[in-house]
Amino acid sequence: MWAEVDALLRGAVADGVVPGASLAVRWPDRGRWALDVGHAEIRPRVRRVAPGLPWDLASLTKVLCTTTLAMRLVDDGRLLLDAPVTHWVAGAPAGVTVAHLLDHSSGLPAWAPLHEAVDALGAPWGSAAARTSVLQAVCAAGLEAAPGSRYRYSDLGFLLLGAVLESAGGDRIDRLFERLVRAPSGADLRWGWPGAAATEDCPARRRVVVGEVHDLNAASMGGIAPHAGLFGSVDAVATLAGWLLEARDGRCPELSAETVQRFWTHVGVGSHRLGWDAVTPGGSSAGPRWPLDGVGHLAFTGCSVWVAPRQGVVVALATNRVHPEVEGGAVPDAPIAPRYAAFRSLRPVLHTAVVDALVAGGVWVD
Repeated sequence: MWAEVDALLRGAVADGVVPGASLAVRWPDRGRWALDVGHAEIRPRVRRVAPGLPWDLASLTKVLCTTTLAMRLVDDGRLLLDAPVTHWVAGAPAGVTVAHLLDHSSGLPAWAPLHEAVDALGAPWGSAAARTSVLQAVCAAGLEAAPGSRYRYSDLGFLLLGAVLESAGGDRIDRLFERLVRAPSGADLRWGWPGAAATEDCPARRRVVVGEVHDLNAASMGGIAPHAGLFGSVDAVATLAGWLLEARDGRCPELSAETVQRFWTHVGVGSHRLGWDAVTPGGSSAGPRWPLDGVGHLAFTGCSVWVAPRQGVVVALATNRVHPEVEGGAVPDAPIAPRYAAFRSLRPVLHTAVVDALVAGGVWVD
C-alpha cells in the first residue's frame, strides 16, 4: 500500500527534482513507515542518504524550537501572547504583540540581508556583538503595515520573537531549547551537525555547505537563531511533533493541552495559527486530503512537517533540494525555476499518497 509513496520519492530523485530524501510517517499505536532515497551529497563528494541522516531543517526551527518554547513559557506564565513586545525588548516596534510575531501579522518585512550589517560592523559571526547587531537591524527595519492588519510571513518577526523569548526565559535560545523542549521531548535536534546532508554550493562562503546552517542571517548568528539553525533526522522531527500531539491529548506533564490547542486553533489575518501554518483549502502543500484542522510548516531547504491532530498522524519530509544550487525562490518574490516548481508540485501529491496508504491500512479516519 506504500508503493505509490515509494515511487513518487524515487521518481523525484531519478528526475533530478531533489538529490535525496527521507520520509517518516507516524500514526497511533507506534505505527511507522519510512523511506530514505538518493544522495546526501553529490559534490564535492558523493554520499548516499542513510537512515538517521541529519538534515538542515531551516525554517522548521520556527515551530520545532521557537514556537514550542513560546508554548512552554506561556504555560509557565512567563510569556503573555497579547502583551506588547516592548515589554521584553527595548527599541522594538510599538504596537506589536507576541501573537502578531507568531501569526506573521506584525507588519515587519519578510526578509532582509541582516548578515551584511554584521559584516559592516566587523564582528565575527556568532559573537555576542553579531547577535546584537542582527537584533538592532530588525528593530530598525520599520513596519510595512500596522500590526495585526496584514499577513506577511516574516523571518524578521521570528528574529524579534527569539529576543522576546530570551528575555522572558532568562537565557539564550539554544539553552532554553535544551531544557524546555529537547530534553523532555527526547527529540535529537541540534544546532549544526557534521556530516548532515549537503545544501548549497554557497557563493558567500565559496564552498558546499555541510553541517552548517544554510541561511546566512542565521549563520551570522553562529548557527543559533529563532528562524533557522536546527538539524536532525526525520525521525527526530516526528518525535517532537508526536510529543506535541501527546500534549494536545493531555498526556504530557510538561505542556498543557489547553496551550497546544490555543496555538493550533488560533485564527489570524493569514494562514498561520500561532507559529504553525494551517491548511489552505485548494492550495496546501499537504494536499487536498489533509484535514482542515491540520498544522504544519515548510523549510526553504526542502523539508516539511505536517500533523493531522484528530488522526494522530505526523508526516516529516526532508530533502536537499537546494543542493548543489538554489534554483529560484532564494528570496521572497523571486522567480520560480522549473526544478523548484516541480518540487512544489511533488509535495501535495506525495502527502495525498501517504493518506491513501493510511486509509488502505485502516489507520486513517476522515
